[in-house]
Amino acid sequence: MAFHVLRRQAVYYWRRRTPRALAKLLGRQHLSMSLQTTNRAAARRLATQVNLFSDDVAMLAGGTDQLSRSQIETMLHAVVEKHVAKLDLVAFAAKNAPGFNADKARADDRPALWTYTLLDAQGQGAVVRPEDRDRMIAEGFSEADIEAVKRHLAMLRANDMVPTKYLVLRQMIEGVQAAPTAMNMDVAQGTYFRGMRLALAQSERRYGGMWIEDEGLVERLLLAKNDPPKATLPAASPIVVRTDDAPRHEAPPVPQFIPLADFLQFAERVAQQNAADDHWNEKTQRQARSSAALFVKFMVQDQRIPQIVRGVPPAPYSDYHVHQQK
Repeated sequence: MAFHVLRRQAVYYWRRRTPRALAKLLGRQHLSMSLQTTNRAAARRLATQVNLFSDDVAMLAGGTDQLSRSQIETMLHAVVEKHVAKLDLVAFAAKNAPGFNADKARADDRPALWTYTLLDAQGQGAVVRPEDRDRMIAEGFSEADIEAVKRHLAMLRANDMVPTKYLVLRQMIEGVQAAPTAMNMDVAQGTYFRGMRLALAQSERRYGGMWIEDEGLVERLLLAKNDPPKATLPAASPIVVRTDDAPRHEAPPVPQFIPLADFLQFAERVAQQNAADDHWNEKTQRQARSSAALFVKFMVQDQRIPQIVRGVPPAPYSDYHVHQQK
């Protein structure tokens, strides 16, 4: 996997050749940004996400309505998060019921998990094939368990849950500001089946006490409780302007940092330029603005990166975050 990461004075940067679809718009051969970390693993993780967003922008520059990788990933996260939370609530209620048995609860989860495993692998027309039967038997399934998988699959179809309702899939697509084209609906359907499989696979979380959120929780709480109080900054001294001081030579320009929110202005300018050239319609312009908003939200709220570095002297489009590496 290409991470496009390089290191300068202990700080890692992301640098990548400008995708062909964007090169004409940006007028530069490379894009570069500071990842503001000295940790290589963190830099590679951040660079992977930035690569996804750059692919999104390149896709939009090409004027296509196809879902991008990061949009698909966002939909998948939403499905998993929603159904993990729902299954957690069901488990909490079940564990308070008289005669609860954790082993039986795990066993009851297996037919549903295997049903969505088949749907994820084969699509909405999934059936139990001979190779699927062999895999289930290898996992300790009995013939009665295999029949339970078949009944669960038939129940989902009888209740119009397979295929997934059109409104559910459309909401998934519109949630990432994409168009509900026939191809995007197919992608959303596959993403829904995959997300359900991942959520149902967390049986040990629900009935085995394996909560990943608990890892390091006590340590973080104790560290936060024992943090020393922050030092109070002294009041700023008044600024005195002296007109008789000898003129000083200006220091050489240093890299400047630009608030990440300005990236939205860049997206707006790209959208307006493509609209003026009759390359983008209103739908494509909305997608471009949405991708820019997702990029800013990810970098500022998730990764805590509020600004991106640019070189000096400024080059064309220097009022925005992406810049050509000199």
